[in-house]
Amino acid sequence: MRFTRRHLLVSALAAAAVLGFLDFEWLDTYRYSIASPDFFVYYLASQIGQAHGWTAMYDPSLSVPATTRLVGRPLPYLNPPELAWLVMPLSWLPYAVAEWIWRAILVAALAVTGYLAAPGSPRSRIGHGLAAALLLPVFISIMFGQVSLIMTAALALTWWLIRRGQPWLAGLALAAIFLKPQAAFMVPLALLLAGYWRVLVSWSAGTLLLAVVAFLAVGTSVFQMVAESVALVHGVAGPVQISLERQVPPPIAVVGIVLTLALASVIIIRTRGQGPSIPMAAGIVVSVMVSPYINFYDLSAVLLAGWFVLSAPAPSWQRALTFAMYVPLYLAPAWPLLALIYVAGWLMSLTAIQEQNGHADDADTRAHLAA
Repeated sequence: MRFTRRHLLVSALAAAAVLGFLDFEWLDTYRYSIASPDFFVYYLASQIGQAHGWTAMYDPSLSVPATTRLVGRPLPYLNPPELAWLVMPLSWLPYAVAEWIWRAILVAALAVTGYLAAPGSPRSRIGHGLAAALLLPVFISIMFGQVSLIMTAALALTWWLIRRGQPWLAGLALAAIFLKPQAAFMVPLALLLAGYWRVLVSWSAGTLLLAVVAFLAVGTSVFQMVAESVALVHGVAGPVQISLERQVPPPIAVVGIVLTLALASVIIIRTRGQGPSIPMAAGIVVSVMVSPYINFYDLSAVLLAGWFVLSAPAPSWQRALTFAMYVPLYLAPAWPLLALIYVAGWLMSLTAIQEQNGHADDADTRAHLAA
């Protein structure tokens, strides 16, 4: 029987229905008294800051009792004050309304990410976007109200601006990862190593400004409060962690981190002058692997790294490896070590790509020259 577009559409819809069912079944395993528990932390912090001063939102004695009662475990606020300011308008609304608006913002961020970075035709981008929304870490991120998807959108915007010869604006967009840097903190260094020094300068200026404003708003006493919060949650069961430090014994983790950094450096140096796709993908993967704290729902950034590679010249086997990465990423909440091993292997495969492709697409080349 001939396989037509109609068969492909029916198969895609059936797969989407199955994944959607599995997503909701997995979500049902989390029993919280409040919807979007991570957003509740931002929402509560913003309210505490407005009522008692911005330093007070880091005081665990003010925030932890409420989060423990409603979520079942202590969830202190540990993000920069800018995130609490970002959700401030929502903190003036009833929580039930605010959390649905926040979810809509996260869905919009995912849509923007797909529009800017998903490879292929408009129809293909829609398919990639739907697959991304159904990826379990992304789905949980939306339902929990995690800010990670906004960081992913900032990375996509950075990549898009670099490719269009706007390195200064790209650096400012990249500064948004200040809100939650775990899944992307190595990207600025990766771009510097790839030759995008203007992006790094702009990112540094934007990040410095955000840091100074945050420091002026909360003062030095915040460090003691953060230390108390970290001590309070130490050893408390939380979301599945993906990084080397959390998945393998310390001696192996140290060796793995060194090898990961060395491998990524080789990949980035070899792709220097061939556009931002491979350097940014490598920077994201390294961030996820070496970060001391990376939740499974931060893996939306790895999905974006896959889109970057699909947008660059790559042989068919590499594209197949990239598409296949969807499976271990989906299963990451249940088998995090499997996801970590696959992502590490995928990073290694980027070296082989450069041995087979001695050129970059014209758009990326022009972008590098402009940067």
